[in-house]
Amino acid sequence: MPLLLTAEPAEVVRMALAEALDLVDFGVVLLNPAMQPRFLNRHFVTMWALPDELLTPGTTFRQLLDHVGNNCAYQVSPADLAAYIDQREGAVRDGTVSPTVIDLTDGRRILFRCVIAGDGSRILTYVDITRQKQEQELQQQAHDAAERIGIELRFSNESLESQAAYLASLAEAADAAARRADEAKRRLEQEMTERQELEVQLRRMATIDALTGAMNRAQVLTLGQRELERVRTTGQDLAVVMLDIDHFKLINDRYGHPCGDEVLRNVVGQLSSCVRRIDLVGRLGGEEFAVILPAIPASTALRAAERLRTQVADTAITFGDATIRVTVSIGVAMARDTDRTIEQALARADGALYAAKGTGRNRVVSCDEVEAVA
Repeated sequence: MPLLLTAEPAEVVRMALAEALDLVDFGVVLLNPAMQPRFLNRHFVTMWALPDELLTPGTTFRQLLDHVGNNCAYQVSPADLAAYIDQREGAVRDGTVSPTVIDLTDGRRILFRCVIAGDGSRILTYVDITRQKQEQELQQQAHDAAERIGIELRFSNESLESQAAYLASLAEAADAAARRADEAKRRLEQEMTERQELEVQLRRMATIDALTGAMNRAQVLTLGQRELERVRTTGQDLAVVMLDIDHFKLINDRYGHPCGDEVLRNVVGQLSSCVRRIDLVGRLGGEEFAVILPAIPASTALRAAERLRTQVADTAITFGDATIRVTVSIGVAMARDTDRTIEQALARADGALYAAKGTGRNRVVSCDEVEAVA
């Protein structure tokens, strides 16, 4: 997966990626779960000649499809156009789209692909493969010419010398066609590689917190729900841990937000180094994090939480000339048979986190302790 090799703010990174996507020579669309465009790159707008009124917030994917259909771009009969657009919209909405070739009335051929991110976003790419179609036609023409020449040779009364010259020219044409075919194959492979790299980057944007590299809120909740359902089928336990950096606002006020960003990244690094490969670390927002621990009993989960607290407290963070030490308050809760969603367990862990904050910070409090006092 690609790595963010910069300490720039997430907004700067997102703007740079948007500008980069505007430079690629194929269309890119990012739809939100409500099937509304979050992003259209310049090539997509040009490819379909989108008017200004469709380049405003609130536009739907169906409106984009209708615009293309109303301008007779699809190679579909007028009687079948409405059903064709319904089918395309429904497939993207349901996530059943496999790589599809779209033939246009102006002779272009577009390779369309849809990828669904963990939060329900759709990533659409439109690659113009007309050149590959033309290369295939050239190869077919060369093949047809070779067949015609072969027939003519069988019935020709030309001299052996003329036939040899004719065969030499045929071989030269075949070599040229083979070279064009190899070049077309190379270009197609390069375009496919670039598209795959772009899809990885877009998928990372949809699931990873750009600042810290931890899972974002949507991804950790999605995978946490999956783990909750899995451990139920195996009869295992699952623990959820909520962490909050103590006095984080004071760090930002004293050292500035770049220092605060470095503290967030450092804490994520410490958390990741202390958990198992099967555990999930996510940033819920601000200075608050969640850790999902599947297949673990309550006593071990509390020891793991204490290890996280100690690791953060014992690690000095250097920013410029400053050496900073931070602590975290932690709440722990075990999943229960009555839980239908991972958010229910997280809510109990959040209550324990609130109790840890209220009793002095830099400590671990379990949900059971809070409920026993209540």
